[in-house]
Amino acid sequence: MDHKRRIEKVISGIGGMGIDGAMVLSPENIHYLTGAPFVRGGYGKILYVSKSGGASLIVTDLDYQEVCDTVDSAEIVKTEFMEKPLDRLRKIAKGSTKLGFEEGVVSAALKEKISGEFELEPLRGLIERMRERKDADEIAAIERAQSINDRAFEKAVGNLREGMSELEIAAELEYYLRKEGEESFAFETIVASGPRGVYPHGMPSARRPSRGDAVVIDFGAKLCGYCSDMTRTIFFGNPDGETRRAYEAVKEAQERAIEIARDGISGREVDAVARGVLERLGLGKYFVHGLGHGVGIEIHEAPVVGPSNMSPFEPGNVITIEPGAYLPGKFGIRIEDLLVIEKGRSRDLTKFTRELVVI
Repeated sequence: MDHKRRIEKVISGIGGMGIDGAMVLSPENIHYLTGAPFVRGGYGKILYVSKSGGASLIVTDLDYQEVCDTVDSAEIVKTEFMEKPLDRLRKIAKGSTKLGFEEGVVSAALKEKISGEFELEPLRGLIERMRERKDADEIAAIERAQSINDRAFEKAVGNLREGMSELEIAAELEYYLRKEGEESFAFETIVASGPRGVYPHGMPSARRPSRGDAVVIDFGAKLCGYCSDMTRTIFFGNPDGETRRAYEAVKEAQERAIEIARDGISGREVDAVARGVLERLGLGKYFVHGLGHGVGIEIHEAPVVGPSNMSPFEPGNVITIEPGAYLPGKFGIRIEDLLVIEKGRSRDLTKFTRELVVI
């Protein structure tokens, strides 16, 4: 990953905004700019990028050795014992007037703490916009993570048996995700069967799928800090006619959307194609979410694949295509593939079959 080039782009960006330096707290943005490892939801590091050039990554003893072994794009600054990273930032940024901050990350309390010393200016999504278009290294990491998904799911499906609970299904899959080389889970594995399948983000329960039940399984591996995402709906025994027709409708909606996904087409247009298929087949009102989302360091990031996004896709975007149909009291169906947008086309990174699978 060319982290130095990314920091140079931030320097250029803040220069154009008239900002003296940028304070970056988001673990995901710090990872993007430096490669520093992070635990999802964990804060503690501060990256300061100066308009005069260069960057300083402020860490405590807790993270110092690990970042020394992984970061080469920023000066690593270790706090003194009991010194807070924010206090060290004050020293490093002394003399600066305008300080850029991530408006979606910095709390009101933190703003109040430092607003007396610096004039604060929102970065207005500067780093997040950079992250939308993946470079070749990022795409390679995501592709490898998705390959782990495919291999793990194929092995797990081969071991699934009637009578297993949703929790046991999740455990079987997660075992193989680790065996196939993931570094962590991209998110908590979703397993929802039968009537519970109408919960798009349903966590696994002790429920044991009945014969003919649809089982929605949504999961992702993480590798080199980058996520993958995949959903398949499988069946424990042959489904009835209504469920089978719904499955084929969702499958058709996904295939039609994948066919038109490319640069120059908006998320709204792709969503409309899938939604139109389900409406034509009488399932439109049961498709209760957008068609997809961007994937990268975070499992949900820009660009949105849905009615709210009228901006065209660009080469380097990595997106999901995941139509669904959720019939209350009956079943849920969702099929999700991971695509990279290329010039004049898209490339599907998901290899596991989308044909109906019966255990």
